[in-house]
Amino acid sequence: MSTVVTIPSLALANPSVPSLLLAQENKQENLEQKIQVAFPDFVVVFLKSGNMTTGNLIDLNNRSLIISYKGYTTGIPLTDIKLIEFKNKVLIPANETVICQQSNDQCRQVYFTQNQEQEPTIIENIPMTDLSLFKGAKTALLIIPDALEEEEIGNTDYFSNNNINIINFLEIDESGELITISLISTPRK
Repeated sequence: MSTVVTIPSLALANPSVPSLLLAQENKQENLEQKIQVAFPDFVVVFLKSGNMTTGNLIDLNNRSLIISYKGYTTGIPLTDIKLIEFKNKVLIPANETVICQQSNDQCRQVYFTQNQEQEPTIIENIPMTDLSLFKGAKTALLIIPDALEEEEIGNTDYFSNNNINIINFLEIDESGELITISLISTPRK
């Protein structure tokens, strides 16, 4: 048995951290991928109460969905929403660094129509906070953990920078914190 005695005025040496632990810390930082997603501008909102409402997408954040219809703007808490269906026009950014708010030379507007032969990609149990939507933007970054990508999505080439991922459904859990997203990948050009 050994005893360590230290004098209070003397600093202890820094403990050495095994390189294996350092490698694990760095590995944790790389376990996610960010993909760009686009939101069509018209929404059909299915509420948990059984009611339904529609409108133009103004904003979506980790607490509420803000829509407008015929000049009126309303905010709906995420905890009241069961499902959001996105339709009509969507802004397609020229590349993955562009955030679209309106149609311009970097963001072209197209009608969103799903090819019936194309299966959507469904990503489940994503924290709402992993969806980085800038206020008023129609495109956002979505963080996808690599483990989720490999296990549940399978095809990692699906999320190419040459494609934009258009959200067609967004389902919200009871807490309003976790979402399930249905994406349709389409070429940027």
